[in-house]
Amino acid sequence: MRKHKIVFVFVVFAMITFLWSGCSTQRIFSRTESFESFYQKFHNDTAFQHSRIHFPLQGKKVDSTGEQDWTLQNWTTLTIPVFEVDTSVFNVSYDQQPRSFTQKSWIDNSGFSVEFRFEVIKRKWFLVFAEEVNL
Repeated sequence: MRKHKIVFVFVVFAMITFLWSGCSTQRIFSRTESFESFYQKFHNDTAFQHSRIHFPLQGKKVDSTGEQDWTLQNWTTLTIPVFEVDTSVFNVSYDQQPRSFTQKSWIDNSGFSVEFRFEVIKRKWFLVFAEEVNL
């Protein structure tokens, strides 16, 4: 009888440990916000967009007058996700990784291009780099 109790306690302990560790792992992965949800809200909510950019932002705004660092004052709110860009006018490329997303749009031989990079910081997505060239 005592041997069965020991086996039973061991099996129960093993099951609880297995289930607990599985839940813990799942919680860690589920804590990082979904890029898709973030990206949609980023393009639809100006206040949210500003909250996910730490100015001064890496990158530059380049035009015929010169280069400028990005500030809240010269930031142009992004409203069109890269997946909705008119590809009859713009070339588009993007690279999605588990913790980063880079998108580029440009018009051949025009002097116009943009690049944006998003990264996970403390389990939340942020825009960390923007370069706009309009010469």
